[in-house]
Amino acid sequence: MEKYQALVDFILKNIGGKENVLSVTHCMTRLRFTLKNDGLVNEEELLKSSEIMTAQFAAGRYQVVVGTHVEDIFQVLQKTLGVQIKEEKEEKKGPLNSLVDIITKVITPILGILTAAGLLQGVLALLTVTKVLDSTDGTYIVLHTMGQTVFYFLPVILGYTSAKAFKLNPYVGMVLGATLVIPELMNNLLTDDAMYILFQGTIFETPVYKTFLGIPILFPENGYQNTVIPIIFITFIGSKIEHLLKKIVPDLLAHNLNDFLTILFTVPLSILVIGPVTNVLSSLISAFVSNLYTISPEITSVVVALLYQPLVIFGLHWPLSAIGINNLAQMGSDYIFPMSFTANFAQTAVVLAIFLRTRSKEQKTLAVPAMISGVFCIIEPAIYGFSLPVKKRFAFSMLGGAAGALIMSLFSVKMYAFSFGILGFVSFLNPNDPSGQGLIIAIIATIVTMAIAFSLTFFTYKEETPDEPEKKDSSTLLHPESIASPMEGEIRRLEESEDPTFASRMLGNGIVIIPKNGNVYAPVSGRLETVFPDGHAIGIVSENGTEILLHIGINTVEMGGTAYQILAKTGQEVKQGDLLLKADLKRITEAGYSTETVMIVTNTSDYLSITPEIKHRAKAGDSVLTVIPFANGEGQRAVAMK
Repeated sequence: MEKYQALVDFILKNIGGKENVLSVTHCMTRLRFTLKNDGLVNEEELLKSSEIMTAQFAAGRYQVVVGTHVEDIFQVLQKTLGVQIKEEKEEKKGPLNSLVDIITKVITPILGILTAAGLLQGVLALLTVTKVLDSTDGTYIVLHTMGQTVFYFLPVILGYTSAKAFKLNPYVGMVLGATLVIPELMNNLLTDDAMYILFQGTIFETPVYKTFLGIPILFPENGYQNTVIPIIFITFIGSKIEHLLKKIVPDLLAHNLNDFLTILFTVPLSILVIGPVTNVLSSLISAFVSNLYTISPEITSVVVALLYQPLVIFGLHWPLSAIGINNLAQMGSDYIFPMSFTANFAQTAVVLAIFLRTRSKEQKTLAVPAMISGVFCIIEPAIYGFSLPVKKRFAFSMLGGAAGALIMSLFSVKMYAFSFGILGFVSFLNPNDPSGQGLIIAIIATIVTMAIAFSLTFFTYKEETPDEPEKKDSSTLLHPESIASPMEGEIRRLEESEDPTFASRMLGNGIVIIPKNGNVYAPVSGRLETVFPDGHAIGIVSENGTEILLHIGINTVEMGGTAYQILAKTGQEVKQGDLLLKADLKRITEAGYSTETVMIVTNTSDYLSITPEIKHRAKAGDSVLTVIPFANGEGQRAVAMK
């Protein structure tokens, strides 16, 4: 274990030294530091180490992800620190990190239905422009309703996702969202003549029609349908009220009273204070972006385009998306999304150039799925597997995206639906403009983007190891191995994980399970390499050598094992379907943690393909992952990002 001493010394040096460490724990893959002064962290230097997968602030601590050998590193770390450091109270995140984290948690779960609604509206626009349908047709009315429903009831949907992010009862969150859009509220609050008008002559002008206990109700004329910001703040306040009630309401009465009191206190606050204040904030943000765009659309678009791809890497692109979604919901069109639309095509063009220039069969094999993903707006495989490892390629992609965005802004192109990638071109069809000019410009901008990114990459390409003999053909495949679900529940893609490290596939490819019960079974036959002492994680190696990590719950290591009953031990041989662990999902939830379970293949780089089987409901034992190894067992780390 002394081989990790240099790594430990390096980590300590770049987190501010031993004296800056208040406490340290670890889970299955990462060291978790509580620091005296977060400002002493030299993250840039930490990320240069090939032994560190990533490093980031998360859950109030600084996490250094080192992989499944973390236990050995932790022992050397403890010895170096000289004492068993007592666990300190978790520190709060900074405002920016908290905001980004919340926006990500709130928006990510609904991207699928937003895309579906966008495609519906795009198809409808195409049918309208080509005169196949008229706006008075019954078919048009039904399709239009399908496309608009998500946006109309957006506060209800965001009420659910926001509540989960703030650890509020999600059904209370839905009720809070529903109170904003219930027709009775708008129909009755905006009747008769206005009593008086507040903020007259400004962008905040609001007529007052009714009062609540003598307090004026500042209800917007268009209601809260299609809004994003108000419900997020409302559920935040609701969560604080609910958490307070849990402390003061006796357990005997809590079941019947807490939801009632939370709604009773939150809804009036929402209508009287939170809604109007957030409307003002929303108006200010929109006015600022609109004014900046009015002053110089070209500069605005180039800046957004250049920043977008780096923001994707750090998960900071959601604030831009939130503005775009808000514009679509309220105005029916948006000018933010066109600025980032060509980014995925730029990345795809970079991969295409590498595919044509490289002599490596492995690179060519990996490039094909990365390009397919790219044209459907999933650019992480291209970023992490091809462009980011060679920084100039990433810069070429940024330049290509900026060129496309500039063309879009020069012609004032807007998008009329939320849809990206090759299917997203229909989003540029304006139902009121039969010429289809926006679509034509979008296609031209995309071609220019790809041409720039492709040319720069193609003509500057240099094989990274030109003197190295070409490896043996690794395209001959072994028999695929099927990995079963260890739990009953919903199977989701790994990128939907609440944990950014898992979601980035930094530790390997796999799936997310939203469990229905706490029984955890062996997904394969093999040997248990690690059963974490508190039970929150298990490592197993299959008979074919597939290394699998089961991580039950997010940040539940903080619970000290109180939610897990361990039924197996390290070194034990198991058969697929053997019961390994029982997790108390109710206790995990009540403690404020997520029960999300992650299953990943930690030696992903040994496999040509790892294919998840997404299922709304899977039983324990159902096949959920198929792995296909390289014939010679050789791969490359880029496969992990597939």
